[in-house]
Amino acid sequence: MSPYSIIDSHIHLYPHAELQSLAWSKEGHPLYDQYSIEEYLAATENLDGIPDQKLRGFVFVETDRKSHVQDEAGWAEPLAELDWIKRIADGTPRPGEGHEPQHRRLCIAMVLWAPVPSGAETMQMFAQKAAKRAGSTWQRVKGFRYLVQDKPRGTMLSDGFVDALRWMGRHKYAFDLGVDTRSGGCWQLDEAIEMISRAHEGLAEEQRVTIIISKTPPSNSVI
Repeated sequence: MSPYSIIDSHIHLYPHAELQSLAWSKEGHPLYDQYSIEEYLAATENLDGIPDQKLRGFVFVETDRKSHVQDEAGWAEPLAELDWIKRIADGTPRPGEGHEPQHRRLCIAMVLWAPVPSGAETMQMFAQKAAKRAGSTWQRVKGFRYLVQDKPRGTMLSDGFVDALRWMGRHKYAFDLGVDTRSGGCWQLDEAIEMISRAHEGLAEEQRVTIIISKTPPSNSVI
């Protein structure tokens, strides 16, 4: 039997040197440590004993760096994260970062943070700035994420948020939707449905943004 390829569709990586830039990270947290390619490969070495498998690569998803959408100063840490994953994708590691030049083949695609609530014009500005910073690595950017699981009601229904999603659809980027009904409430799914409807309204199929729902309620939840 020929080996079949596995693409890990959603992983987070970060180096020890940048732990303080993570919005949720603090000493004592179970994940307060480096999680880079070396740690990832050690964890996936046997792939739970599945025979005839081959890890083709992964999709890197932004790791919730410290950020805000008030102005461009809030983009600093997400853009530093882009620099980090670019080093992996380009095979240009810094000492102690836990990856080697040969690991560059593993980074198949990227989903970056973006200032989605700020609207389409700001999305365009951010994308241009990030693309310039990424260089040839930009071709691996396939989508954006802005976590709404910890945001107030109405965030994803604002005109700016919806306009940014429509911009993504026009430019063939996906949106990674992070909702959490367990800790946030089932209203998040209700708003997500309305958000998607508004983002798709009046657009041809090929211009509609693809929404990837990355978090779902536990199987024993009552909705």
